[in-house]
Amino acid sequence: MKKPKLFRSRILIICMVIAVAYFCVSFFATQSKINAQQSELDRLNAEYENLLAENGDMQERLSKGKDAESYEQAAREQYGYVYPDEKVYVVTP
Repeated sequence: MKKPKLFRSRILIICMVIAVAYFCVSFFATQSKINAQQSELDRLNAEYENLLAENGDMQERLSKGKDAESYEQAAREQYGYVYPDEKVYVVTP
């Protein structure tokens, strides 16, 4: 009679150890994912703050009108923008 009780208790202990090990591995895997996502969030927040600062600087420069000519020149040269009533002629050699 003692052998079945001893066998059952050992199986129960082995099952408990396996369950605890599984939960520990699951916990650490989840914690690792959380840490990776938190570092990604921190990086994105820093990038967002930098872009906000850069946008503020550009808005300030634009509102002062100092670079209006340079913006117009860049729009014309890089993107081919023209005024609505303006005609542009391209001379090719």
